[in-house]
Amino acid sequence: MPASQETITLSVHPDLPSAAARRSLASWLRNEDRLRGTVTAAPAVGSTAPPDEMSAEDVLLVAVGSGGAVMVLVQAIAGWLTHRRDDVTVTLTRPDGWSAELDVRRARDMDQVTALIEAAVRAATPEEG
Repeated sequence: MPASQETITLSVHPDLPSAAARRSLASWLRNEDRLRGTVTAAPAVGSTAPPDEMSAEDVLLVAVGSGGAVMVLVQAIAGWLTHRRDDVTVTLTRPDGWSAELDVRRARDMDQVTALIEAAVRAATPEEG
């Protein structure tokens, strides 16, 4: 794994917690060519679901590196959020404990959603020396 590679954890919290939201986001991200093979699901700490089933507590792990991978992730999340018909919160977390919570209420403005997520991912991604 290159030194600049990092894993960003995505948690999705719909108003009514559901594994369907995470499955939907995972599928959406895996359809992006540059993210294919970098998206995995993992049980959240304390999850009680069987290991082979995605539960409402699961998180998504996305391996990103320098270059355009972070922006591809941002655009993919923004696209997914604008296609949601319910309220949803996406939390981004990096290994050092930093996190940002994106509370999106029936998002319809792709530019607004993209700007919000770009700011969060920029803050979550270490600056390159």
